[in-house]
Amino acid sequence: MDNRSFSYLPGALVINVPEIDAQHADLFERLASLKVSCIDHNAYMQEEADELFVTLVEHCETEARLAREAGVDFRRHGEKHLAMLHGIRKRLDEMEHPEADVYGLIRYIEYWLERHIREEDKWFAKSLGASGFSGVAQAHAEVWRNQDGAC
Repeated sequence: MDNRSFSYLPGALVINVPEIDAQHADLFERLASLKVSCIDHNAYMQEEADELFVTLVEHCETEARLAREAGVDFRRHGEKHLAMLHGIRKRLDEMEHPEADVYGLIRYIEYWLERHIREEDKWFAKSLGASGFSGVAQAHAEVWRNQDGAC
């Protein structure tokens, strides 16, 4: 991911945890790319959709890891992630049916992600900050940026 991805993340959805913000931006970019690919090919693009799903899983794992490292209770938040992943995986598996609506699925993921960031991740970021984790998070972000060459 490069700086361009951040143009996909509205300022209102920035939670000021660099690693998570970068992943959110990447997810929104992947959603936009999937939609354009489906339109361009007039077909469901399974490989891109599966890559999006893997990115969602990795993002959920990142948040769980950050919570563990900060000693933040992540059970309720993690349960919401699992329910979302289960629902999206089910919908992706149903895309082979002719009546399946890939654009509805893209809208659902985008809406879920926006709502989740506003209602859950902003509180999660505050919990990380309250645990004294902000300095550690920033250090992780710097290492991650330097290794990845991103941002």
